[in-house]
Amino acid sequence: MKTQTKIIVLSSALLILFLSIRSCAKKEEAVASKATEKVKTSVSIQPPLPELDIPFQQFEINPSQSNVLVSKGGAKINIPANAFLDKDGKVVQSKVTVSFREFYNPLDFYLAGIPMNYTENGIEKAFESGGMVEINASTNNTQVFVNKENKIKVDVLSWTKSKDFNLYDLDSESGVWIDKGKDKIEVISEASELESLPEIPPMPKVATVASFKIKDDTRLFPEIEEYNNILFEPVNVATCKISNAQEMIVRPLKNGIYEVVSILKFGSFRKESKCECYLAFEEGKDYNAALRLYKIKYDKLLKQRDLLKKPWKDYYALVTEHRKNDIKKLNGAEKIIRTLEINEFGFVNCDYPTSYPTGGTLIPSYIDENGARVTLPSVVLVDKGSNALFRYTKNVTYNPNGKNVLWGLTKENKLVYFKESDFAQLPKTNKKQKITMYIHDGELKSYTDIMKVLF
Repeated sequence: MKTQTKIIVLSSALLILFLSIRSCAKKEEAVASKATEKVKTSVSIQPPLPELDIPFQQFEINPSQSNVLVSKGGAKINIPANAFLDKDGKVVQSKVTVSFREFYNPLDFYLAGIPMNYTENGIEKAFESGGMVEINASTNNTQVFVNKENKIKVDVLSWTKSKDFNLYDLDSESGVWIDKGKDKIEVISEASELESLPEIPPMPKVATVASFKIKDDTRLFPEIEEYNNILFEPVNVATCKISNAQEMIVRPLKNGIYEVVSILKFGSFRKESKCECYLAFEEGKDYNAALRLYKIKYDKLLKQRDLLKKPWKDYYALVTEHRKNDIKKLNGAEKIIRTLEINEFGFVNCDYPTSYPTGGTLIPSYIDENGARVTLPSVVLVDKGSNALFRYTKNVTYNPNGKNVLWGLTKENKLVYFKESDFAQLPKTNKKQKITMYIHDGELKSYTDIMKVLF
């Protein structure tokens, strides 16, 4: 009887242990499934209009040395030496072709067919992007890989300083956006960069009617002899009270400004009058000579400023282009730069998970302007206040206070759209309603063409 009891107890203990292990395994499996679900998305990259897909730029480089590449969109690709490995893990030394493209707004995401959605705790969400790139590399038409010891970093222009964004890599095999943590944000202005340089006096001024000369008829003050052929241009004419006097003093101040002091003396009476001035020269021979000497004297400092101003000039030109085309506007007053670290080649995205818009719902029956039915397998919505793309296959949710644009493609690949003014006229109803989509009959030959139609 005792032996039997031991066997029963042992069997019970084994059964409990087995059930506990099975329960833990299920919990771990559920946790793993939940973690994967958090950023799982469709890996299929399908540009809806392949001829309008965002094009790649290609650069051929020597990988044995460091390279800095600048894209047409203003991104800076910082490639250290020995940044590429072959399939065997060896450092690539032959010439490498880098293929690069960047995506700044929802139309970019749409035309490239990039999945921008994921499920978190069973809730469908969308990525709001702060900047995204795709980068690949090859040598002799053979794919190469990232050297984790010498990672490439890409500086992209961003519209936001928010620290709520994370970096994500798209795993091309699993279809999972992998969270890689925070990016580096840098906010700079042209003024702050100029202030960081050593001071340089302003360029010589051309004399005006307010300019004056000083002269020492007494020859008692040789220190002002050097100003005989120079005029003084008041910084502020209204506060300049210089007059003829028994004594004149010139004191160099900072930043190319001089203080001229006239001193009147009668017995014990003494009066000083001051005037802050720039040095000025008569237009023509005198001014040209002064300018030539100025450029020689401050050549190094002037070149530093020119080197700094060139990128800013290019940046302002880019901002102008973005303002023409972008849905989400760049500010322009400051340059907001996000640095994306390349862990694997492919898509790298700086994103913030945002909920689908609420407040209004369309249960649509799409028709054209003649009342004929329009079949749309899917549509996308953009709210101009958000840098996100929302995709729908059935009902459409939207923010009634937003600046919404809805569009899709018919089976014949005709672009159809429903704009902000159309949303404003929608009746408030939870019932199915007819939505008149406008069909663009013209040919869409470029990115600009589709931008003009939709925005």
